[in-house]
Amino acid sequence: MADALYVLLTDRVRKREDACDVWAAVPAVMGNCDDRKTYEMHGAALAYAWLHLPERYIRTWLALQRLLEHCLLPMGSEGVRALDVGTGPGPSAFATHDFYAALVRYAEISGNERWRQPAHLMCVECAGGMNGLRHHLAEILHGLGSPRDVLAMCGHLTDFQSIQPSRERKDLESVLRDSCDEYFNDRFDEWESVPRHTPEEANRIANAQHRYRLFTFSNFLTTPPVVERYRSNLEDILADAQPGSVVLVIGGKGGDYPQIYSMIGDLATNAGFSRKAERLSVSCSDAGMNHMVHSERARFYRRLVGLAGDLSDGDPAARRVKEHCEGEHYYEPPDSTIHAHRK
Repeated sequence: MADALYVLLTDRVRKREDACDVWAAVPAVMGNCDDRKTYEMHGAALAYAWLHLPERYIRTWLALQRLLEHCLLPMGSEGVRALDVGTGPGPSAFATHDFYAALVRYAEISGNERWRQPAHLMCVECAGGMNGLRHHLAEILHGLGSPRDVLAMCGHLTDFQSIQPSRERKDLESVLRDSCDEYFNDRFDEWESVPRHTPEEANRIANAQHRYRLFTFSNFLTTPPVVERYRSNLEDILADAQPGSVVLVIGGKGGDYPQIYSMIGDLATNAGFSRKAERLSVSCSDAGMNHMVHSERARFYRRLVGLAGDLSDGDPAARRVKEHCEGEHYYEPPDSTIHAHRK
């Protein structure tokens, strides 16, 4: 992942103007990640991927490892379909894909086919720049040897509020039942039509839509008003989830987060989720990867300096990034709290 990200960043940042755009976005992506206006800035998607993707990728991997340790990791007879909401450049989506790909490799090594659990990802992200960057990154990863199914990260849904599984399946089945193929009948000299699907086929196709085993909300539900805004969608998705499904929420510790976790917990309980793991902590330091995160940040920082010269450090966030990248002390990434609910 680190190599693929560096290839992407160097491919996108080739001129002084590109480097200046990325650096100008640093304060916003460090302090205003929740503001949609941040991602209207030139260079914001690249700055976010540079500064956040590696460590958040690691944190999601560790969160999935915690689920496995607590017997909460979702599995299925044909693998796991996952819905990643607020995907951004894809740290959680790529980590989920790679974690389950590791299970597939373990199945091959151990000979235990029950561990063969490929993941099929659906990403939800409204920012066009993020979607384009994730698409590019998935193509680079595939070129570097990742399984072809990593290209699923190229697709996306742009509006979480549009996801209402029960209604969408009902509407789709109606459309499929009504769809017909027309042909000209030479014998009777008239146009005729035949149904494209039998009622059974229409029902089977429709019921396969929006069937997920893993729902990941990573730094997406950031304030109680955001939870309230999406309450009806969350209620529908959670009520619609089948037994064995898991909701994984990754976020901070202080501020509004305890209230957010309580709200999601109540929604999950009302929808029939019971087994859970609460207040588990994950950090890059747990995996001993602080050095790698620091090295990758400094690696691309040196490219920015090489293209743009001395970078302004008038903003406190930019100054901290500059000090970390130029100094010998490693950046200490924050912990994330994870909460998981299983139906």
